[in-house]
Amino acid sequence: MNTKMNLEEKVQQWFVDRNLHEANPVKQFLKLMEESGELFEGIAKDKSELIYDALGDIQVVLIGLEQQIKNGAQISANQQELELLLMVSSLGNIAQKLYAHVCHNETQIPLIKADLMFLDSVISTVSFCNGTTAESCLEEA
Repeated sequence: MNTKMNLEEKVQQWFVDRNLHEANPVKQFLKLMEESGELFEGIAKDKSELIYDALGDIQVVLIGLEQQIKNGAQISANQQELELLLMVSSLGNIAQKLYAHVCHNETQIPLIKADLMFLDSVISTVSFCNGTTAESCLEEA
């Protein structure tokens, strides 16, 4: 048995031991976004240790997410979680457009205005869910 398979089995058991193997995959997906943020931070700050830790954590989260879905976990989300899922989806749309622009040497400017407007509305909703406004958050930044 190879090392990666053995490690994956240990991670799966970790989820079972904590009764997370049938938990809500939406929560696990939000954890995936948290770990992705750490990866991007590590890359932006050129911090190898943070990159390595985030990549390992992302693998753990993905193993757990797959396990939860395979086990038929109940998938549900509150309003804020729904908004965050929409935000990630919109960010993915922007990333795809930028990726296509770079990889295909496109000369036209990527059309992302609608995505940006949608993200602005998501930010307003998430702000509201947390008892503040988008404007207040912008002032804090």
